[in-house]
Amino acid sequence: MKIIIPAVALIATAFGNPTVAKRWVCTPGTYSCTPDNTGWQVCGVSGNWVFAGVCPPNTGCVFDDSNQSPYCVPPGYQIP
Repeated sequence: MKIIIPAVALIATAFGNPTVAKRWVCTPGTYSCTPDNTGWQVCGVSGNWVFAGVCPPNTGCVFDDSNQSPYCVPPGYQIP
């Protein structure tokens, strides 16, 4: 009897639901511009983008690769 219980537990573990790996869309704590560049978003703890803010009128979001931050800037503005 002492052997049967661990054996059943082992079999149940082997044939149970497989562990599904988490597929992150983004790295938590990072920022980006929204896909339409009208605002910015932050990656939440679940690994999905969360809307964080809208750019003011007559501006658009530009991402600065040097510091990994989004900025709302006038049209045509180039980040140095």
